[in-house]
Amino acid sequence: MQNLTVLGATGSIGASTLKVVSENPSAFNIYALVGGRNVTKMAELCAAWQPEYAVLSEEADAKQLRSLLVPGARTQVLFGEQAMCDVSSASEVDMVMAAIVGAAG
Repeated sequence: MQNLTVLGATGSIGASTLKVVSENPSAFNIYALVGGRNVTKMAELCAAWQPEYAVLSEEADAKQLRSLLVPGARTQVLFGEQAMCDVSSASEVDMVMAAIVGAAG
């Protein structure tokens, strides 16, 4: 099973990636989901996928996401560019889907 980090998980390419993952549950595990500022969508994705990490761009958004997750949830919520890099380069990660635009990608 391949551990996958999805950069841009809340966007259309991220959604397409997660659809492929859902159709191949024995092949992939969602290690981390990374999004911009769409807290509501990220909360939905965390509930569905139970990733180890969820990363948003801004600290205030990460705080809001933490408040939306079920107490005791497995997912650790982080924020910022360094956290995005960390969940992409973690030794546990086998593949990264970079579905974000511009230099951030």
